[in-house]
Amino acid sequence: MSKVLVVVDYQNDFVDGSLGFNQSESIAGNIYALVAKNVNDGNLVVFTKDTHTENYLNTREGKFLPVEHCIKGTEGHNLFGELKVFEEEIRPNIIILEKDGFGSDKIVNAIEEAFGGEPDEIEFCGVVTNICVLSNIVLCQTYFKNAKISLHLDSCAAIGNMQKYSVEVIKSLGVNIIE
Repeated sequence: MSKVLVVVDYQNDFVDGSLGFNQSESIAGNIYALVAKNVNDGNLVVFTKDTHTENYLNTREGKFLPVEHCIKGTEGHNLFGELKVFEEEIRPNIIILEKDGFGSDKIVNAIEEAFGGEPDEIEFCGVVTNICVLSNIVLCQTYFKNAKISLHLDSCAAIGNMQKYSVEVIKSLGVNIIE
């Protein structure tokens, strides 16, 4: 069975940096354990890194969300906590992708290239559930028509009620919720 875990934007700036929030820090251990298990099982793990430049505030997203974050080359751009080890060690089943918006077709392209087509399963975790996680679930669901798509509820976070609401939307799209 071909399986991929997508870890969306679990970077310093979303945990304890410029856009950090308590809920995102509370899932750090869950995400690390999930990644370690998938790496050890030989599954593909794709990390996305929200990536911006100094001109971020002049972009469409920067005007919508006017807080500089994940600027390439800064500490805020790096993977958070223990996940940094996966950024430092080259492993054949880990892909790190830089994306410059909420969703990115780079994920779809990397998964398709790794498997030579559609995988059996795609699981998601990371932040922020109602923005980047949701956007990339929709992209994968649109492109991979037969893959089982799941969200690890204990390994994703959004601020306040947005977590509950976004999980309801994700469920309504036919995504499996792993509790």
